[in-house]
Amino acid sequence: MDTQQTSSSTGSEPPVTQHTLAKQRLASHPEAKPETLEKLGETGSDAISERVAENANTPAETLDKLATHASVDVRVAVAENQATLGSTLEALAADENPDVRYRLAENPDTPVAILETLAEDENPYVVARAQDTLDAVQSVSMRANDMLLKEHYAEAEELYKKLIIGLEELLGAAHPEVGKALHQLAAVLVAQHREDEAAELEVRANAIKNTEGEIS
Repeated sequence: MDTQQTSSSTGSEPPVTQHTLAKQRLASHPEAKPETLEKLGETGSDAISERVAENANTPAETLDKLATHASVDVRVAVAENQATLGSTLEALAADENPDVRYRLAENPDTPVAILETLAEDENPYVVARAQDTLDAVQSVSMRANDMLLKEHYAEAEELYKKLIIGLEELLGAAHPEVGKALHQLAAVLVAQHREDEAAELEVRANAIKNTEGEIS
């Protein structure tokens, strides 16, 4: 099926012109300015809006607006964008299209609470993907907590360090879940009379918490 021809015949998308292609390239540019992307996101073109939704420089407010776009491809792009705010991701978790929810379940920046919601989704593929993401984090976290409760501090320390690395790779170094894990590791170090090292971790954890407050 010729997608371009179908779009033109339905009138939902105008014929692709050189001017439109130029806007698409601009919207995809890694150094595009936020204010430019904001304006491009208001053009009404599905193709341009999708490129805007994919761009890491797109303002959070613009991504929030595009999260309700009629095009599934645009909403998918918002779900995959690392700059999308948690509140926007939470709204996308209830998107009527399972493709959007599936992509959200594999987005490394999706908060754990939203992944847990998606793990109870009506679509089995969304459930499986969200559970895979959660399992990678929770299995290590549970074992680390168990070792801490049993006062097996050396084992707990190694597991928390592994957990932090995994969370940073999965969610990003500034994610609140990373801050929580840093607090837990600090507690393990205090139990081993390593207060100076614990204090350094607390500084990192508090910096993440402060950043979260500024964003929200």
